[in-house]
Amino acid sequence: MAAAPTAAVRPAGTSVLESAEQTTFDDTLARHGAEIYRFALHLTRNRPDADDLYQETALKAYRAWNRLPCDANHRAWLYRIASNTFLSDKRKSSRLRSLDAEDTVESIPAVNQDDDGRLDAGNLLREVETFIEGLPPKQRIALVQRKYLDIGYPEIAATLGCSEDAARRSVHEALRKLRARFGDRI
Repeated sequence: MAAAPTAAVRPAGTSVLESAEQTTFDDTLARHGAEIYRFALHLTRNRPDADDLYQETALKAYRAWNRLPCDANHRAWLYRIASNTFLSDKRKSSRLRSLDAEDTVESIPAVNQDDDGRLDAGNLLREVETFIEGLPPKQRIALVQRKYLDIGYPEIAATLGCSEDAARRSVHEALRKLRARFGDRI
């Protein structure tokens, strides 16, 4: 299994939009790989799954490199491959998951009976992370890109293959659900 990528520094004056003829696949992966890996880690919430998602993304990107238009945004293209791979894996795992009574009971969140609201920050953070894992995949991707990685709505829209307004709605809906669940605790 390949190690997580290291961050590459972009030379001054280098454009995000470079033609496929001017840059190689290895250059593109070196430039954006660390960022894509962090994105995979935010989505999966564990290193082994992030490693798998990153490797699958890199493999799919390598296979499609020659079909990439010369004026493509390589960064957005890699985000889109990672997002689509994540969504496909989620759909596949949801079809394979059985609906055992034990699994169903465990997957229903319990109502918090802690009325004094004095959960320590570590417990609250774990609770928020668990909640984010349960969001619909497109909302989760949009939220992670916007709030964790500070990516703009045009690029989120490109990643999800939707309009900029739809990307905004996905982020907004995810935040609305977070606020409804956690109220003033976050």
